[in-house]
Amino acid sequence: MRLGQYLMRRIAFSILVLVGLSIVIFIIARVVPGDPTRMALGARAPQWAVDKLKAEMNLDKPLQVQYVYWLKGALRGDFGTSLVTRRPVVEDVKEFLPATVELVIFAGLIQSLFGILLGILAAMYSNTWVDGLIRLLAYLGVVTPAFVFAVLFLLLFGYSWQVLPTAGRLSNGIAAPPLITGMVTVDSLITGHLTAFWDSLKHLLLPGLALAMGGLSQEARITRSAMSDNLNKDYIALETSQGIPRRVIISKYLLKPSLIPTVSIMGLDFASLFGNAFLVELIFNWPGFSRYGITTMLRKDLNAISAVILVLGLVFIVVNMATDIIVSYLDPRIRLGAGKDA
Repeated sequence: MRLGQYLMRRIAFSILVLVGLSIVIFIIARVVPGDPTRMALGARAPQWAVDKLKAEMNLDKPLQVQYVYWLKGALRGDFGTSLVTRRPVVEDVKEFLPATVELVIFAGLIQSLFGILLGILAAMYSNTWVDGLIRLLAYLGVVTPAFVFAVLFLLLFGYSWQVLPTAGRLSNGIAAPPLITGMVTVDSLITGHLTAFWDSLKHLLLPGLALAMGGLSQEARITRSAMSDNLNKDYIALETSQGIPRRVIISKYLLKPSLIPTVSIMGLDFASLFGNAFLVELIFNWPGFSRYGITTMLRKDLNAISAVILVLGLVFIVVNMATDIIVSYLDPRIRLGAGKDA
């Protein structure tokens, strides 16, 4: 019940955050120089056509009236028509979002699994050459942007060694599975198209690994630091003196409290993958939501910009709530403290 009350407060606060975010992005998108209707119709379009499109988009009305019209549509799930694709924005979101979700989930699994494993390995062999090598690689991963890794992997695995595909989601000649979730790997497994599954998995490897390198390195460093600190705690020394095997100490008593800071950062890293994916998607020609968002911003597609920012804001909110639940499971003191505050 305490956790339920805590989550209800978080949900109410998140709704306020989304409303505030919608107001901010709505105002910013409309005060940026440039006429979106003129950009959509072209420089040679007659003025009557520009005025007609402005009236259709309610851009001829005061700013507060425009927001009311937009908010009413958004609450109904109608974000208007995209000036870039000339389709309802909701259809664009349904088409492009699953590709980015698939890429982000794959990258998130890579960075979480290997980040924690490398951090544990570095802590177990602290102050040895293994620890030094992992710390050096982690530092390089943190300071190097994702697009640098993307270009490097593209050149090495795509052109020099030619062992992995470098563009798109499926190879030519392989039929896409029936559309269910929009994620090719998931749809392939559901429908039993194993050939499409393995091919789509190979297409995911390079962009997913490039996108995951920064978060993987950061989580490895944090896990290593937390485990090294906890190794010096008195309760670990007591358990060691009682003859408990090191493997049991690490898996049963050391790992769980050491993962609390890692999981907290992991949630932020996972949500930030959506924003960091646009350059990786451009390099690997991945038809995703982040790439679509950048295109709409460059074309000042007002309806699409608002929808993209709100979707990304919602992703951050959901991921942060999920992170809080996981952390409260790892550390009951947080859960009990939330209940007392309620």
